[in-house]
Amino acid sequence: MDESKLKRCSTSSTHAEAVDEATDPLQNADKRELDDSETEVNSRKKQKQEEETTEKKKECCFDTKDAKGNNERTIFVTGFDNSGSRDEIRSALAKHFSSCGELTRVFVHIECETGVSRGYAFINLKNRVGIEAALTLNGSDLGGRKLLVTMARLRDEYYGHFNFKGCEICRASYAAGRLRLYRWNLRTGGGKFRRFSPEFEEKCRRHHEETMASRKMNKSKTKEG
Repeated sequence: MDESKLKRCSTSSTHAEAVDEATDPLQNADKRELDDSETEVNSRKKQKQEEETTEKKKECCFDTKDAKGNNERTIFVTGFDNSGSRDEIRSALAKHFSSCGELTRVFVHIECETGVSRGYAFINLKNRVGIEAALTLNGSDLGGRKLLVTMARLRDEYYGHFNFKGCEICRASYAAGRLRLYRWNLRTGGGKFRRFSPEFEEKCRRHHEETMASRKMNKSKTKEG
């Protein structure tokens, strides 16, 4: 009887060991899956943290001292090469318009998400003689490209930055620009009242007409070509 009991105990123990050996791979697989899921969660958290830090480091378009300062004597410039950085474009424009007199402001508009220039800039000069000299640089060459130079108040970009995808500060500035346009229309009757001398207003009007005519000619030439 004792020997039979011992045999039964030994067989049961060997059976239990075999069952444990069979279940161990399943448990190991479950542990591996849990470890993999934990690593994925940790990697996602790190990725989110990195994205948040990069968003904080992005430069806002209006987070500079030159962002504010548009007025009715501001010059609008476009047509330059916008592949360079903001500082490179600013220095190139400042050098190009340095012959017109003292520059008080050169503001290059960029996209906050990419840092790429939107292709236009605002320039302020110290006196009216410099403004007239800057307008004569319309069609001048800068880096192999022809510039379009006109009064900023004749452009929509002066009142608001249209089709712009920026940060919350940029959107707030856009809303402020639209409000500024509304107030300007109320104060001046939609630009009917003269804010400069008649000679200067007439010169600006002719300059705008010549600019639009040259743009139409260039478009027609490109279509024919």
